[in-house]
Amino acid sequence: MKQAITLLGLFLITCSLHAQTVEHKSCFSFGGGNESYNGHLGNSWFDPGEEWYGFVHMAYSRYLCKSFDVQAGITYGDIGRCRPDGADPSILNLYTRMTSTSLTFKYKFANGYLLNEKARVAPYVFLGGAVNNMEDVWTHYRVNAGYFTSLNGGAGLTVNLTSRISMGYSMGFAYMTTPGAFDFITTGKHDCYMQHNFTMGYNF
Repeated sequence: MKQAITLLGLFLITCSLHAQTVEHKSCFSFGGGNESYNGHLGNSWFDPGEEWYGFVHMAYSRYLCKSFDVQAGITYGDIGRCRPDGADPSILNLYTRMTSTSLTFKYKFANGYLLNEKARVAPYVFLGGAVNNMEDVWTHYRVNAGYFTSLNGGAGLTVNLTSRISMGYSMGFAYMTTPGAFDFITTGKHDCYMQHNFTMGYNF
């Protein structure tokens, strides 16, 4: 299953999403991917040995001007942390169901200044925030259930297949504004998460 998802991801990364222009100012997108944890229980970012935690994604984005779009999105899925072999047995695994509702602004490099506005391949960066709802999937494990805000940012790549259809990939990072948002451990660092998001979109 992991190999199939990896192959799908490598295919999708050659394309991309969110390609609305002045002619088609709105875009509806959907997709999904993998999200991973970085916090008091360790860092699973870019860890090939970590369990796969997936999510689904939907978003609506709107063209503001040549350089900027705004997007409202929602993701729903799982995020967790497996205790490494030999770790302190008092540190429990983490497994939570997370729903994130976000509002972000995207700066497009294909804006007529750096790259052609109608370039087929269009990289971008984005910044904004999200409200994250945590649910305890395994009630006997420690998960701090509730609503928590985060600062979100990242980068992505867009390849326009036609004037209306596009596909894409983005790598997003979130910094939880509340200490211990995932795991009740309120000292030290704030918990974070990363999302690899593969998407398809329709511009209208």
